[in-house]
Amino acid sequence: MKLSEYLHGQLTFLNEQLDDAKENNNEPMQYLVDSKMTEVKLILEALQKGIIDEVN
Repeated sequence: MKLSEYLHGQLTFLNEQLDDAKENNNEPMQYLVDSKMTEVKLILEALQKGIIDEVN
């Protein structure tokens, strides 16, 4: 599995977790999940810009 595929899967999972946290009004969890989503998006952006290489 390529890194980008893994990261897209993680974003899907994190989106589900964020929706669940919002439904339950769990603000600490929303903050945690949002920060993790930001990290994953930054890594994807670095992949797209060629700053880091794709790994199998």
